[in-house]
Parts: sequence; structure tokens; C-alpha cells
Amino acid sequence: MQPLLSVVIATYNNETTIKKAIDSILIQKIDNWELLLVDDGGTDSCPQIVDDYAKADSRIKVFHKTNGGCNSAFNVGLEQATGKYVTFCGADDTYEPDAFEIISQQAEEYEYDIIYMLVNYFDCDSNQKILELRLQDTLPSFAKQMDTICIKEQRQVQHFWIEFLMSGINHNTINVYKSSIIKKYKYREDVYGSDYLLNIELADDIKSISCSSQPIYNHFYYISLNDDMKNISVGKYYDYTRDMYNEYYIKYKQLFLKWDCLDETTLFRLSEYHIICWLEYLISQIFAYNNKNTTAQNIDIITSYYDDVIFETANFSNNLVYVDNKFSTTILAIMQNTSLPANFDNPIVRMFTALNNTTISFDEIKSEITHSLLDYRNPYRIGFETYKTLSAKHTQIANADLIAYLETERTARQLLFTGNFEQALNKVIELFNSQFSTPEQYVTLALCGYNLGLLEDAKNAVETGLANFPNYGRLENLLDIINAERAD
Repeated sequence: MQPLLSVVIATYNNETTIKKAIDSILIQKIDNWELLLVDDGGTDSCPQIVDDYAKADSRIKVFHKTNGGCNSAFNVGLEQATGKYVTFCGADDTYEPDAFEIISQQAEEYEYDIIYMLVNYFDCDSNQKILELRLQDTLPSFAKQMDTICIKEQRQVQHFWIEFLMSGINHNTINVYKSSIIKKYKYREDVYGSDYLLNIELADDIKSISCSSQPIYNHFYYISLNDDMKNISVGKYYDYTRDMYNEYYIKYKQLFLKWDCLDETTLFRLSEYHIICWLEYLISQIFAYNNKNTTAQNIDIITSYYDDVIFETANFSNNLVYVDNKFSTTILAIMQNTSLPANFDNPIVRMFTALNNTTISFDEIKSEITHSLLDYRNPYRIGFETYKTLSAKHTQIANADLIAYLETERTARQLLFTGNFEQALNKVIELFNSQFSTPEQYVTLALCGYNLGLLEDAKNAVETGLANFPNYGRLENLLDIINAERAD
């Protein structure tokens, strides 16, 4: 008989928690389930523990593999699952005793494509002793007064998908998926946040959703920031996180556009989520215990984080000032907490160093600030808001022409990202008529031409820019895009 539910647990050196996770399944009030335990090459007693459980209960199956990460283990379990529905449980998490009963009731009421599970998030110590409830999932705002969400039409699913994203529940790994849908896909094994990406990939297949208002799953955050920390992402640094978050945003934007759901409100909320949630976490990773980069490297990394996607989302969500201040204060914090090499050259560091230098003249400070804010390595002018605030208070360092230029440049970019290409072009012309010359003028000019369909003009703008600013990466990348389109 086909089980209703396949539960996949990836294990790796979880000898202190795995019993608790498995036992929370064994005490469930229904027994129509199978448990797939995938040992990801563990080196402690965990492989033996899961083997012992499998010998004692025929519903439990164990698969041993070489170490490849929890997502590769999830894929093994997904491939072997035989249940009508599939879900994934952390090897250090637990279910509430009535979890499977609630899932079963919803599955019997209607064969939903996804059954969302709400989660209790607990802070705990290294022994999994609960210290406090950090957060408890709730239904999205449109369903606050409901006991259960029941959506049975695909168009409604698409309409409310942004609500589930904002609530944080639609990307939970532990959601329950109809097997016939999720088995078409795999978890990405190159990033830790593959649950987000998986839910974007399968979204087109989802025609119905159910979710109870009762949290039925317990997730644990280990608050000691050390090498024994079990959560794969919390409090840890990964050098690909920025690209991963940008991919989330781009793919969600494409998804909502495909569904004809990308109105101004949705775009604002998606952009704000990118800034307030993803950017905040991205920057916090710089201070993670496992970040082995030097201070100088961390500052250069933070500087590089401010890219086109960050500007676009900050612009759409009215957070440009907030983002500039966030980057500036983070770089200042790094500078103040650790020493930098004497020969270290980063434009934002040079600016803040000049502002705090009491031995140079105001003209020298103004010159250093100008060079720092227009530096090609600082294309989005991190520190501009700090400079504007200080120059309003201390007129000796004010440079009205510089401020006007950077305000015009920002406006040109805003118009560009909001699709007002002809107006953006007019602003770019103002930039070329100023006393300043930067490679970003040519980038913006080329983008205006590209978006207006003037490929030859865009190509000429890029090539002229490269003649003046050789090897500028943003221009070189743009030239590749334009040439590829011209070839088509």
C-alpha cells in the first residue's frame, strides 16, 4: 500500500539530535508514512543509530552515501520516496505529535499540490535545550482570521504567491509536496538556499494550496557561534550568497511577470523583501565566525555587493538612502574594529579616512572625497549620503558641483530602471556636459540606447567608454551582451 507521506531526513554527524527527530515521527497519531534516512557520509555514531532504527521499524529505510551536503542527500531521498506526498525534516528538528494527522486531514479534504506547514523557531544551546521561542509562523495577512487556507484555483495561487513569500512560509523545506510534482525537480547542490529556488521552479505546477494556522514543526537555532553550530546557513559566511539572493529576486520577478502579476505593489513588496531581508542577512554574514577573509578583503567584498540588483530593488522600494547608509556604516564598523594595511586602497575607506583626518586642508578633503565617490570601483557611490549630510553641516567640505552631478547620475539610473529611457537619456546628456567624466556615464548611455533598440548607438557608446576607460568590467560585459544581440 502506498504511504500517504514520505519524510526525508538528511543526516551528517547528528548523533546528539537524530533520535529526538525520529522519535517525534514514531509517536505520530497516524502510521501511513515512510521515513527515508539518508546518511551523508557521517563519521560519528549517527550511521549506526539510523541503521538500528531501520531494523526495528519496516517503515524506516536508510541510504548511505559519500558526503555531498544535505541537498544532495535530499535528492537521494526524493528519488527513493514512494509516498503520495513528500516532505523534508531536519536531523535536529522535530514534529508536533499531531502533525501528520493535520497533514492527513488536509490531504483527504482535497488533493492539494502543496500543504504548507507553519513552524515554531526556537533558540537553543548546543545541547538543544530550548532557551526561548524566537518566532512562530502565522498565516499570511490576507488569511489572519482563518483556521485553514484552502486555495483550489491556479489563478488564485498565482495571485497569493507573493503573500506566501512575504510570510516566509512558501520556501520552507519542510512543506508537504505532492509527489507527482516535486519528483520532476531536484534540489540545487551548489547553494544552501536551494529550497527558495526549488519553490520558484515548481511554482508553475501548483494549482492548489492548503495551510493550517497551527504550527506543527519545530526548528532550532543554535545561538553559540562556533564551529559546532548545526544550522547550515545561520550565522555563516558563504562567498556566493550575494549571487544566490540576486538569483532569487530575478527569478521571482520573471515568475510574477510570466503570471501577469507584476504590478507596482508586487514589485515594491518583492524589492523591499530583497533589501530588508536578504540584504540585511547578506551583510551580517561578513561578521560570521567562519569568515576567514582579511579585513581588507571584507571591505572590498562589501563594496562589491552594491550592484545593479541592489540599486534596482532599493529604488523600487524607496530605500536608496537606507541602503547607502547601511553599506557605509558596515564599512565604518569594519574599519573601526580592525586595522588595515598601510597600502590598502579602497575608495570608501579613502573617503572616510579623509573625513576623519585633522591634518589636511579642507581642499584636500574635498579632492579626496571627489576621487573616492567617482572611483570606478564604487559605481553606486557608497558614502554619498554620508557626505551629503556632513557637507550640509560643514560647508567647508561641500562641493556643489559634485553633489549635483551625483544626484543627476542617480536620477538617470532611477529613470533607466523604471523604464523611462528617453528621460534617462536626457539626464545622461547632462552628465556628459558636466566637468566630471566617469565610465558609468558610458554604461548608462549605452543602456539607454540598448533599451531604446538603438544597438549601434549603444555599441558605439560602450566602445568610446572603453577607449577612455580601458578594461572597465561593466562596459566589457555590456559589450558582450550587445554584440550577442546584434549577432541574433
